Amino acid sequence: MTNTPAAARPHCADPHDHTGHDHPPTGAELVRDLVKGLSIQALLIPALALVMLIAILPLAPTTPLPLLVGVVLGGVQLALLVGTSVIVSRRLAQMAMNPGLAAVRSVLDEVLRVGAVLLAVLLWPADVRTELGVWIGAGCALVWLILATAQTVATRRRIARPGDWSKEAISTLLAHRVGARDTVVMRLLDVVGMIAFQIGATVLVILSPILAAGTAVLSLGSALATLVLQRRSPAERSRSPWAYAPLLLGLLTLLLAVLASVIP
Repeated sequence: MTNTPAAARPHCADPHDHTGHDHPPTGAELVRDLVKGLSIQALLIPALALVMLIAILPLAPTTPLPLLVGVVLGGVQLALLVGTSVIVSRRLAQMAMNPGLAAVRSVLDEVLRVGAVLLAVLLWPADVRTELGVWIGAGCALVWLILATAQTVATRRRIARPGDWSKEAISTLLAHRVGARDTVVMRLLDVVGMIAFQIGATVLVILSPILAAGTAVLSLGSALATLVLQRRSPAERSRSPWAYAPLLLGLLTLLLAVLASVIP
């Protein structure tokens, strides 16, 4: 009887042909996929910014300056985030994952939003308030979109460049079987949720300053969902319903803003 061991066991003639097999990606393949995915993401985020600006053109107020007010609002919010993070990391490291810190940030963000809204109403009292809210919110979102783009480009460079940080990041993703596509898609969903929240929250506040309390609650919900995810492993994050909380809360905020605008 002829011995044919090669025919008796499955094999892949092409090492890149995974048809019918469940081979996890190698480190090199994951690096390649991440670099490609992050490159696409770095183009998609500015594209989202362009789509946002085109979409709000029909609601343009008499002057584009409210967009600048929103940019300043976003810049101050970002400075607040960076400032509190630096203080916590240097002096109160144990508070980094504290819900109380997230609550303080959320409240301060909404206080700043109310201040920006009141300033815009005083400067342009003749403009429709909904339009002012949309443009201030869009300006605020632009700041965070620029930050997200810069972070994406920086992460792509660090992943592509061999080093301790890159090796550790890839090892973690491989250990938890987290793919490049999931990583990129979830980040894009977070960005969409952020845009929806910034515009929706600003419209709600400008329609009724009392709704600032509601936007603070929604902002806190998104921050708490992020804290919950940070306490879980990368594999659990991608499968957890909490991963979709920022997107859902952002869309809910935008929906409430639309309803408040059309209902007399």
